[in-house]
Amino acid sequence: MWFKIDLYSSLSLNEQIKMGIKESILKGKLREGDTLPSIRELASSLRVNPNTIVRAYKDLETEGIVIAKQGIGYMVLKGKAEIRRIVLKDLEKKFSEEIFRFKKIGFKLDEILEVIKNIWEK
Repeated sequence: MWFKIDLYSSLSLNEQIKMGIKESILKGKLREGDTLPSIRELASSLRVNPNTIVRAYKDLETEGIVIAKQGIGYMVLKGKAEIRRIVLKDLEKKFSEEIFRFKKIGFKLDEILEVIKNIWEK
């Protein structure tokens, strides 16, 4: 498998699986038109309940990243550039609430950027 899950992560298994598939596309391990592993295959590989894979695949389908094809399975619908835009949009959404909160209480942009830089360099 192209990614692993962390049972001790604060992210749900569903989120980890979705992110793992997105990262696989970004790294070129999955390309537009590729077929994802079957639900049973991925569940077995990651040692999770098949229903967890079903949820992740359906969420990715709702996001427009994959599509279910009868008799084939789930296929990657979006390429690397489109996934990159989606992931950056997700990052913006996650950061914006916290950044606005810190801005509201008086933190300066350079202070926030320094924190981000320190995290990046770890």
